[in-house]
This record gives sequence, C-alpha cells and structure tokens, in this order.
Amino acid sequence: MTDRPGTEQQKETLAYFDAHADNWSKAAQEFGPNTTNVIKQRNDYVLRVIDQQDKTRAALDIGCGTGDLILDIAARGILGVGIDFAPEMINTAQQIAADKEVDAAEFHCCSVFEFKPGSLAYDCISANGFIEYISLDQLQDLLSLAFDALQPGGSLVLGSRNRLFNIFSMNKFTAQEIEWGTTSALIQESIALSEIKDVSELFSVEPAPVPNTEFEQTHTGIDVSSRFQYTPLQLMSLMRHAGFETMHLSPINIHGVCPKLKDRHPDIHSSVSSLLHSLEGDYFELIPQASSFMIHGKKRV
Repeated sequence: MTDRPGTEQQKETLAYFDAHADNWSKAAQEFGPNTTNVIKQRNDYVLRVIDQQDKTRAALDIGCGTGDLILDIAARGILGVGIDFAPEMINTAQQIAADKEVDAAEFHCCSVFEFKPGSLAYDCISANGFIEYISLDQLQDLLSLAFDALQPGGSLVLGSRNRLFNIFSMNKFTAQEIEWGTTSALIQESIALSEIKDVSELFSVEPAPVPNTEFEQTHTGIDVSSRFQYTPLQLMSLMRHAGFETMHLSPINIHGVCPKLKDRHPDIHSSVSSLLHSLEGDYFELIPQASSFMIHGKKRV
C-alpha cells in the first residue's frame, strides 16, 4: 500500500490478502439467505455514482482486489483501472478479465503511492475497504493524490469502517470507546444523523478525535491487528480540507440486530439487513447501525 517502509499493519495486510485472493473473489459473488454481500453493496454504490454522472470516460479503483468493480465499470464501456499491492489479487483479476474477454479493464500491481496515472485524468476514483489499512497521514496523502488525479468536478468515493457503530455494537469496541472518552462525541454525531436532511448539516457538531497511531483491536474476520475506523463527519472534514465537497453518505451492512445475535442467527441479520438496504431515498439515521458506510465527494472546481 505504500512505498515507504512497511508498517506491521501493512505487512499483515499484504500477507492476508495475498493468501486469500481466491476466497475474496468467491465472496464477491456470494449470495444466499444467510449472506450479506458487503463487497457488492459497496460496488453498487460506486456504480450508481458513475451512472449519475454526465459522462465517465475513465475510473480508478484503489485496492481493487480481484477486480469485480472494475469489470462492471468496463462493461459500461468505460476505461476501468484497478490497482492493488497484493500480487495474487491482481493475478486473479487479470485472469478473470481475460476469461471474460474484457478489453476496457486494466490492472496494476503497485501501491497507490507508487502509481503514475500519467496525463490521464479520472472522472471517478474509488477506494472500497482500503483506508482502514493505511495511517491517517497516508489517508491525507491519498486524498491529495486523488484530488490531483481527478477531472474538475470528478467524484471520489470511499468505503469506510464505521466508528459510530462501536457505540451500538455492545461489545469490546464499545468498551474501547468508553475507555478513550469518545462516546459522547460519537452519540452526538449519531443524533445529528437522525435529524439532518442534507449532509452539510453534519458540520454543526464536533467530531471525535481521529487516532493517528496503530493500536490492537478485536479481530472481525480479517487477520490484521490494527484496522482504522472513521465516522462520516471525520471523513467529511478530512475531505473538505483536501478540496472535496461531500455529496452523499450511505450505510453499508446495516445491523438490525447486535453483532452477537448476528453471529448466532445470521439468517435473521441477513434478512433484516437486506430489507433495510433496499429502502429508497436517504436514510442517514441508519448509518450509526451500519458497520460501514460510503461517502461520495466531488472535487471542487
């Protein structure tokens, strides 16, 4: 993920995703009564952003994994470029593209901080489930790189683990927020999300502080010790500083039941989550109950 000296977090990240490329590709295609396909929910959000643009000539997906989003973008006749630093992920993506004879898809094995877009300016840049594996300093660098690589008015779409969910998950993540003294700020942001009609109104509350160091967290199925989380307001503030105006927020993997009950009854979680996810319109009040969220920002002209 970075051309700087690798942190322990990023060494673990590379080892995990290089070893699980096949499983990741299968997960992207997994459907069923006991399954909530977070990969597809995120990808579909990016595709909706693209479909709503006046014109999209080229799109870049950072941390593209096995390339499912890029292949969907290329199927729309758009040049899709995917980058990932895990060789097996890129190998799988290239093989799938070759098998499907998709010509408008390009894949590169490299860090985003090493990637050279050349003279090409993108209309959309996405990073789904990527920013949790880089530090705050690197995230700020990523926002700067995206700003430079986008066309004026271009879209940046990020998928993030949702720190607000820690308040409602009633587990060790909740206990950690209590220990840090951040629960009040997170609850205030959650209350604001239940009241706003436009995302810009969220700036009326003060965000919780953003950690800038790696720390041990409870594992959630990904064998990486430290995975960063953000609230919508934290990301909105960082993006505003980098030159982006937030256009929209959307919950991903909405939990109608707490994680403990989800683990005991995945069919109930999947059924309730799918029903809530299918709601039309803006339901910002569902974001605190979602384990992740999407944020769409436009490069200010």
